[in-house]
Amino acid sequence: MTEVTEKIESHTAEDLKALLHEAERALSSTAGEAGDNFDELRSRLRSAIDHGKYSLEQLRQDAKRRIQQADQLVRENPYYAVGVAAGVGAIVGLLVSRRWSTSR
Repeated sequence: MTEVTEKIESHTAEDLKALLHEAERALSSTAGEAGDNFDELRSRLRSAIDHGKYSLEQLRQDAKRRIQQADQLVRENPYYAVGVAAGVGAIVGLLVSRRWSTSR
């Protein structure tokens, strides 16, 4: 379970890093084009990029911590976890079967 979430997390992180890199490159290539207003906009965008990097790292750490907590809970209480999963599956099955029977 953690391998899948790590792959998703790393793929999303790579996409965001690529986007941030593109934005930084665009800012660098327009360094001499405009006056004070553009410089202010550039600095605000760089600040937003830095904040985005920080937020991404915070989200990554929080997700990793929650995944570890869930993994520990399931390992400590396997029967409880199976019971909850079966209950959720039964509820979803009931909802789907009702939806299926009313759509016919």
